[in-house]
Amino acid sequence: MAKKQNFLQGALVLAIGVALVKVIGAVFKIPLGNLLTGTGFGYFNIAYSVYNVLLVISTAGLPVAVSKMVAESTTKGQGGDVKRIFRAAMSTFLIIGFAGSALMFIFAQPIASGLMKSPRAVYTIRVIAPASFFVAVMSVFRGYYQGIMNMVPTALSQIIEALSKLVFGIMFTMWLLNAGYPQEIAAAGAIGGVTIGTVLGSVFLILRRAFDRRSAPDGPVSDRTQGDITKNLLSIAIPITIGSGVLAVTNLIDSALVLNRLQSAAGFTEERSTWLYGSYGLAQTLFNFPSAFIVPFSTAIVPAVAAALARGDSRGASRTIETGMRITGLLALPAAAGLSVLSGPILRLLFPARLDEAAAAALPLSILAISVFFNCVVMLSNATLQSLGKVRIPVYTMLCGSVVKIVSNWFLIGRPEININGAPVGTGLCYCTIMVLNLVIISRHIKPAPNVLRMFGRPLAATVIMAAAAWASNGLLSRVTGEKLAVLGAIVIAVIVYFVCILLLHAVTREDLAMLPKGEKIADLLHIR
Repeated sequence: MAKKQNFLQGALVLAIGVALVKVIGAVFKIPLGNLLTGTGFGYFNIAYSVYNVLLVISTAGLPVAVSKMVAESTTKGQGGDVKRIFRAAMSTFLIIGFAGSALMFIFAQPIASGLMKSPRAVYTIRVIAPASFFVAVMSVFRGYYQGIMNMVPTALSQIIEALSKLVFGIMFTMWLLNAGYPQEIAAAGAIGGVTIGTVLGSVFLILRRAFDRRSAPDGPVSDRTQGDITKNLLSIAIPITIGSGVLAVTNLIDSALVLNRLQSAAGFTEERSTWLYGSYGLAQTLFNFPSAFIVPFSTAIVPAVAAALARGDSRGASRTIETGMRITGLLALPAAAGLSVLSGPILRLLFPARLDEAAAAALPLSILAISVFFNCVVMLSNATLQSLGKVRIPVYTMLCGSVVKIVSNWFLIGRPEININGAPVGTGLCYCTIMVLNLVIISRHIKPAPNVLRMFGRPLAATVIMAAAAWASNGLLSRVTGEKLAVLGAIVIAVIVYFVCILLLHAVTREDLAMLPKGEKIADLLHIR
C-alpha cells in the first residue's frame, strides 16, 4: 500500500491533480466557448445544472462517509472493517447511481421543456445521463483511497477523466458542427466527452484497486455486522447528501428562475434569455475555477480530523482545521479580488470569439468574483463540520443560504434594468450567509476554537494590496501595450506583489511548511522562522 500522507501532503497531491485538471478543463471550455454560440453554451449549461443535482444525490454523501469511516477504522487498527465498509458502499452506490442515470434519461424531455423552458436541451440532458452511474462508481474508490490517506489514485482518475472529456468533447463538437448539425446537437457532442471521461475514470480505478488488493489494510474485525456498517454509512451520508442536495436543487431552481424571470418579468424573449444565461455561464466558469483548488483541502481534512478525534487529539484537530482555513484564505482571497478588478479584460482574453457575451458577463463576474472567497470557505467549513460528526448542520445552514438566494434573485432579476446582473448578488448573499453560520458553529464545537483573525486577517491585508497593484498596473500597461499583454502583465505583477506581501506579513507559518515534503528547507530558503 502506498505511504500515507498527512493533511497538507494529501491536499498537495490532490491540488496538483486539480491544477492539471483545470488546465485541461480550460483547454476544453475555452475553445468550446468559441465553437458554440451563446445559445449552444446555454444548452450545455442547462444539462450540467440538471446533472449536478443527480450527481450530488448520487455521490455527495457516501464518499465522505466512506473516507471518514475508513480513516477511523484504520486509526483503530480494524483493517477487516475497511474491506466491509468498501463492500457496503459499493452495493449502495451501484443502486443509487443506476437510479440517477435512469431518471435523468427517462425524464429528460419534461425537465427540458417544463422546468428549464428550453425544449432543445433534451439532447444534452440525455447524453450526460449515464455519467451519473459511473461517477457513483468512482466515488466509492475515491472515498476508500482518501480514507487510507492515499490521494494519488483520486488525482490520477481526475486527470484521466478530464483528458477524455477534452479529447472526445472537442472532437465530437467539431465533427458535428462541420457536418452541419445545429447548436443543440453540437452541445450534446460536447457533453458526450464528459460521459466518456467518467467511463474511463471508472475503468482506471477498478484496475488500480485490483492491483492493490494484496496491499489493502488488514487486521481484526469489530463486532459490527455488515448491516450495522451500512446503517452507519447511511447515517453519515444521508444528511450530507441532503445538505449538498439543497444547494444543488437551489442552483437548478435558480437556473429555471433566471430564465423564467428574464422572460416573464424582465420582458426578454426565450432566445435572448438563453443567450444571457449562456453569457452568464462564462462568468460562472471563471467563478468555479478557484474553488476547485479548495476541493483537495476539503477532501483531505475529513480523514485527517476524523483520525485526530479518534485518537482523542482535540487540539490536533483544531490545528488542522485552522491550517486548512488559513490556506483556503491564502488561495481564495487573491483569486476573488483578481477576478473582480480584472473581470472584463480576463473575459475578453479568454473568449475572443464571443466578445458580445464577454461584455455582457463582465459586470456579473466582477460581482460574482467576491463570492469566490465565501464559496471556498463554505466548502471547507462544510467538510470540517462533517469530520466533526455534525453532518446535519450544513443542511440547515445551506437551506438558509438557499432561501436568501432564491428570494434575492426573484426580486432582482425581474427588474429589467438589473436582469442577469441580479444573479451574482443572490449568489454572494447565499454563500456569505452559509459561511458566517458555519464558522460560528465550528467555533462552538471544537476546542480550542480556530481563530478567525489569525486565519484570514493577514491574507486579507495582502489581498487588498495585491488588488490595488493589479488594477493600477492593468490601467498603466494598457496605455503602452495591447489589452492582452496588459492583463497578462497585471496578473504577473499581482502574483509577485501578493507573494512578497504574504512573506512580509508572515501569513504562512513554519509549522505549515513543515507539513509539506522538504518543508523545512523551503522555510529556510524563504527565511520563515
